[in-house]
Amino acid sequence: MTETQCLKWIKTNLGPVISKAIADSGPIPYTESLIAAMVMRETGIIIMRNPTLSLAAMSQITRGDYGHRKGETEKQYHGFGFMQIDIASFPDFVKSGNWKDPYKTFIQAIKVLEAKRKYLGNVPLQAVVAAYNCGEGNVSKAIKAGKDVDTYTYNHDYSKEVWRFMGMYDTIPTDRP
Repeated sequence: MTETQCLKWIKTNLGPVISKAIADSGPIPYTESLIAAMVMRETGIIIMRNPTLSLAAMSQITRGDYGHRKGETEKQYHGFGFMQIDIASFPDFVKSGNWKDPYKTFIQAIKVLEAKRKYLGNVPLQAVVAAYNCGEGNVSKAIKAGKDVDTYTYNHDYSKEVWRFMGMYDTIPTDRP
């Protein structure tokens, strides 16, 4: 499966759910293409490795960031759902199993983005997206030092990749009205 095919899968299977979560979240600066691009960055590899799975089946396996963290003795998953909600930051959400429901995951991700946006204040949306990956403290530190907002993100390109995927997503035709 190519990146374009994966984004088409996301648009077909998750686009309507993302749009509903955005509509249900009130006035926010996030679009379907932004959230879908974040799904691609967060979980695209899982989708690409399992191209024949249904949405229901895919929703059950969207776990990532497998490994050790400081203080852990055993490897474990740290990110859950299509948006890879972090278990250390949101244990109640993850332990509830709500990460298996795409709508609930998108609602939670929007809450996470909003908290980061409020913390960071008047910054470009790209900084908020970078903070989703590496934390608002790291993005704030990068901004204060005059560095790129992706300085502390994984591969130092998180928001840039999200913006690249947004551009691709917007070119994919949809059957929806």
